Amino acid sequence: MKNRLIKLGGLSSMSKTIRQSVIEHLWQHWHDQSPEIRQIAAGLQQRGSTPFVLDHFAVIDLPSVRSGISELGQIFSAIGYREHGRGYLPEKQNDFLWMAEEDSAQCSARDALPQVVVADFRLDEMPGDVRNIIEKYVAHTVNSPLAEIKELLAKNDVAADKISQLICDYLKAGRDWPLPTVSDFLTVRAFNELLAWVLVFGRKPNHFTVSVHLLSGFTDLADFNRFIEHDMRLSLNPDGGLIKGKKESGIAQSSTKGVLRKIQLADGEVELPTDFTEFVWRYPVSSSTPVMWNDYFTGFVAQHADYVIESLYRD
Repeated sequence: MKNRLIKLGGLSSMSKTIRQSVIEHLWQHWHDQSPEIRQIAAGLQQRGSTPFVLDHFAVIDLPSVRSGISELGQIFSAIGYREHGRGYLPEKQNDFLWMAEEDSAQCSARDALPQVVVADFRLDEMPGDVRNIIEKYVAHTVNSPLAEIKELLAKNDVAADKISQLICDYLKAGRDWPLPTVSDFLTVRAFNELLAWVLVFGRKPNHFTVSVHLLSGFTDLADFNRFIEHDMRLSLNPDGGLIKGKKESGIAQSSTKGVLRKIQLADGEVELPTDFTEFVWRYPVSSSTPVMWNDYFTGFVAQHADYVIESLYRD
């Protein structure tokens, strides 16, 4: 990727450029590997619907001194994302936070870049055998590119493309610890299926989310779900109901069921989905006609997230 140098005098503009580049590259990488999203995009185009807008994407990491929610949060903060809220999924020992662009409130809903959800796990709430397995693998974790990103940002000339490449390479690589053995995977899965998925795939984005409320041609999420099931012939995640949420909670969510694939581990194969697609309907926060990003509910509901993320491992 050829570096583009941008003067520090345009720092805000530079941050926006980096954010756009990171999202575009991560999305394109995910899109190219997901037949499901290509099918949905083609189906929407056939219907004459407006091009879809991304609502958010999620990255879950294993916790260590060199990885996890803090490291991911600092990386996105360095390029102009700001923490917008936090949640916890107790049955999964999973902490998560969501981040929005620093200028989201000044953006229209269609122009704002997607929020980023970053997460990891509370190892101290896990049994000793599971904790020992995770600690064995994260001992191999390498340093994140955070220090190099900060160093580049501090220079008089900032290589925006270089920063974007550092972040994308770090996230697309997913796992920098060895492939787990089947035995280790099964031990972890018996206690926490989400943790087992992350042990195998690492911190790569596990799903992207479409803003259905910004699509033309659909009256609500139930209407869109009919398109997904009947026209696209894709299966939806039924955990917690096909639709998680309602107008009173500000947000309604659904997601596809991940497609099982054979995944090679260190000493054998297992079957796991590699990703899924989520759909969100965000409700306006006032009676006026919504236009701007914060004219809609912009948060998340932990209980909904608890059900949605199960698309990664429920068959």
